[in-house]
Amino acid sequence: QKRKLKADRPLLGPVIRRLIPFPLFFNPAKVLTVFSGAGIPDISNMQRREKKTFVPAADTGFQTLKGRVCQTLRQEIISGKTPPGTRLVRRTISKRLGVSPIPVIEALHQLEQDGLVESEPMFGHRVRVLTADAMRNDHVLREAIECQSARLCAEHATTQQLEELARQAEELDGLMVSDPGGQTHAEKHLNFHLTIARNTGYSALGDTLEKLWFRRLMVLNTLNAAALGLPGKWHAQLVKSISSRNPDEAEKAMRKHVLFNVKQQMDGLAKSLKP
Repeated sequence: QKRKLKADRPLLGPVIRRLIPFPLFFNPAKVLTVFSGAGIPDISNMQRREKKTFVPAADTGFQTLKGRVCQTLRQEIISGKTPPGTRLVRRTISKRLGVSPIPVIEALHQLEQDGLVESEPMFGHRVRVLTADAMRNDHVLREAIECQSARLCAEHATTQQLEELARQAEELDGLMVSDPGGQTHAEKHLNFHLTIARNTGYSALGDTLEKLWFRRLMVLNTLNAAALGLPGKWHAQLVKSISSRNPDEAEKAMRKHVLFNVKQQMDGLAKSLKP
């Protein structure tokens, strides 16, 4: 009789176990919490709180946390706010920017690849220490990339791209008179040279040149140096040579542009740097 009753009962236990996660099966309070929605964290609110505490260097649209941390640290290093040799402590940075240590670690590794940060065993990360030898090597690389970029830009850039380049050159030449050492001038100067490299159709040229220019601006801002005494319409003349569609003329003009007053700059900077 008892065996028959047990056989006739519905097997509710196995059914419930399939519907409810095993750890919750023996805790009715948690089961009710799951079905009611109470106690589930509001992820959207968490994200909003995290974004509120983080102040990016500039609003450039959507970025990952790693990208935003990287941008902030990069701007602080390039501007000279965080000078060479400064130790970059992950926990201190994450607390200051209101993020977890993970995006800070990722950002520091990215900046190390860019040549702005270096790491040592048992020490951690620090802003790259400037040396005269590193500066000379960066300048040789920059000359090679910029000259090749000018050649390829003259060959491959569209008419519309050259017109935009001429507009940037005119604006930049104006800033050289009104604000030669300002932040706006530095940003426009960087964008101008990157535009030439990216108009070649070879993205590696632009990516590599950008890293070189980051380090160049870091040196100039750290030592409060600036390229002064440049001829009038300096960048407009360069664009005119590139727009001629003659690769040899474009390369010649760019080499003259890159090497202008470079010996005086290198000598002056080298005196302030390690050998």
